[in-house]
Amino acid sequence: MADPDPTRHRRTGPERLAIVASIGTAALAFLAAVGLTLGYVAVRSRAVAPFENPADAAAAETTLTVAPAVSGAAAPTTDEGGADPTTEPTETESTEETEETEDTEDTEAPTTDAPPTTPVPTFPEADPEASNFLLTGADNGACIDPDSPYAGAFGDREGMGERSDTIMVFRVDPAASRIAVLSFPRDLYVEIAGSGNRARINSAYRRDDPQRLVDTIYENFGIGIDHFIQVDFCAFKTLVDAVGGVNVPFQFPARDPSTGLDVPSTGCFEFSGEHALAYVRSRHYEYENPPGSGDWRQDGTSDLGRISRQQDFLRRVLSAVLAEGPLNPAVAGGLLESAQNYVVTDPELSPSKLLEFAGVLNGVEPGGIPTYQIESSPRRVNGADVLDPEIDGDNMQEILDLFRGDASLGAAPTQQFESTTTTPPRPGATTEPIDPSETTAVTIPGAPAENTAGIVPPRDVDCS
Repeated sequence: MADPDPTRHRRTGPERLAIVASIGTAALAFLAAVGLTLGYVAVRSRAVAPFENPADAAAAETTLTVAPAVSGAAAPTTDEGGADPTTEPTETESTEETEETEDTEDTEAPTTDAPPTTPVPTFPEADPEASNFLLTGADNGACIDPDSPYAGAFGDREGMGERSDTIMVFRVDPAASRIAVLSFPRDLYVEIAGSGNRARINSAYRRDDPQRLVDTIYENFGIGIDHFIQVDFCAFKTLVDAVGGVNVPFQFPARDPSTGLDVPSTGCFEFSGEHALAYVRSRHYEYENPPGSGDWRQDGTSDLGRISRQQDFLRRVLSAVLAEGPLNPAVAGGLLESAQNYVVTDPELSPSKLLEFAGVLNGVEPGGIPTYQIESSPRRVNGADVLDPEIDGDNMQEILDLFRGDASLGAAPTQQFESTTTTPPRPGATTEPIDPSETTAVTIPGAPAENTAGIVPPRDVDCS
């Protein structure tokens, strides 16, 4: 059939392909622009909480220190203040100070050419581009339906004050695309900065004000904090729902009547947002071994086991978000809602810094992120169960050196717990000290897989 308009130019096959490619490129560029805009809006609309890094102040003070023999001035003292009524249980430390006479006989007097202040020799950080991000999980049951079977994950918070059940430090090196995570059990019994008392570390947490927790971590573990991210648990729920649920492999059925957790069978189980909260907040986790036997065993590691499950689930959530991609409408909406309503950061965590952080996460396989936790041993104080930090061992010091910037993430060690962790009976018992015959010995996560079966999901099972 003849062309009714012989003057019209017919496009060749290559021309059509070029047009389609141009349209596709324009569409991708538009979607990328939308994604970047959403990310920028989310970051700009976040709430902020300023704080000071005590490590920076300590470094400046060290650099400007005047040798005592030159200045003749006594070292300044700090008034730690009174007891904090929110830190229970507490054990008041002795405030008696011993005066020490400084021996200056062996101290060389400075030459006339020496400056009045003598910097103490310092060494460059192992990873100079790395930063520490403090991540806390804030309590909030507002996004949970009170009639939900998982409402017990939060319980009745009235009169309990605000506590963070999740305290983690992410060490992020954007130059080498490396990350490591260090978790602090909520029951760690430490000196609370500015109180003069010892108490659980989560009592140092103040919602929207990280300074006391930042100072407490530095004073007890020597780890400085560069950035702060407070994530409301509602953000966690929102992201899990945004990616359509997160799958976790189970070797045994699992449950926790306190939070509503219910995994009735083995294999891969998909968690919705609310059910995921019941899982990561479970402190009375039980698993059925063997499956179908009715023999339910309790996780004897308590808070330590929960931390390992949280770390594992966080990796799976990040993997699911990255797999769906930020341009997915549901994921983009979840990220925007979370950033606007459920996330607080420090003012210095700029959009470029967050994008840099996200870029590192995108370049690291979730299973390749080294995860650690502060080793501890249990005891009772005033009838309450607490955990004393055990950080003097060589392996624990190697781990702390990573987060202090004294060792490179490229040489991240494997955590080797130096002793078997024992868990005391549930609150209510009054025996002090803990009777070993009443405890359940369990090697905490990080040990060989056979010792954590039923407690931590296996990493080698693909549930994608």
